[in-house]
Amino acid sequence: MTLQQLRCLQAVIASQLSISRAADALHTTQPAVSKLIRSLENEIGVELFVRRGNRLVSLTDAGQEAQALSRRVLNDTRALAGLAGAGQGGGSGTLRVGTTHIHARYGLPDVIRRFSKAYPAVGLELLQGHPAQILQWVSDNAVDLGISTLPDSTPEGIVAQPAYPIPRCLIVPRRHPLLKLARVSVEDIARYPLVTYDEHFNSGWMVTREFQRRGLSPRVVVRATDANVIKAYVAAGLGVAVVQQMAVEPRRDTDLAVIDTGDLFPPSMASVSLRADQYVRGYMQDFIDMIAAGGPR
Repeated sequence: MTLQQLRCLQAVIASQLSISRAADALHTTQPAVSKLIRSLENEIGVELFVRRGNRLVSLTDAGQEAQALSRRVLNDTRALAGLAGAGQGGGSGTLRVGTTHIHARYGLPDVIRRFSKAYPAVGLELLQGHPAQILQWVSDNAVDLGISTLPDSTPEGIVAQPAYPIPRCLIVPRRHPLLKLARVSVEDIARYPLVTYDEHFNSGWMVTREFQRRGLSPRVVVRATDANVIKAYVAAGLGVAVVQQMAVEPRRDTDLAVIDTGDLFPPSMASVSLRADQYVRGYMQDFIDMIAAGGPR
């Protein structure tokens, strides 16, 4: 059994069982991929894929076991390959982080500044997506760790630890009628057009849920995935928005007013997610500790 066979297996699975896409990802040919998969099956004595003609249609039970075991072997191999760098002056290498725009833009800059100062030989790669994508990237080893709120379900083999809370507030244009109220209610907010997050994001579905719990259906004029886009449309007078407090920058967002919503919209919790079989390098653990200790400022 070879690492090449295991990498081929993971590439086929990551390519949604497409031999051609796996071949492209591995910079080889389709016959070579098929041969490696067959040789692995012959060596261990079981079929890993359900086939329909020449097509792979699903993993067998043994294939699902092989997926988890081969991922663990490849992860451990990467960890062993990195030991030489880890023993030289505090560590070197690349830390791949999957996160959302809101954390990349507002939650992580101070942490990354401190980490880069402590580990100048470690490169950082940020990959941005929505929470379900991020967990899948962690599961598929496309990133070393994820930072986001957690969706309703998480892939098997993922562990998560709380990082920092994310309180919310209401933003409105300057001189908006809601600013005249001593305390706003969800019913008050629902009277105005709403600019909100896409519901793939925690701040999208959670805000929607609070309106639905009260039997309210505000008119949504814009859904977006980027806090800066949401703020721009609110500033342009298209509506109001419930956003994370850390996304509001008073010195820059001078055309917006902020209203404290108290406990109308509960805070979320940012979490750090890892594979259960992940080898945690020293600098990786320090990065996680910095996130938990600092959070957004």
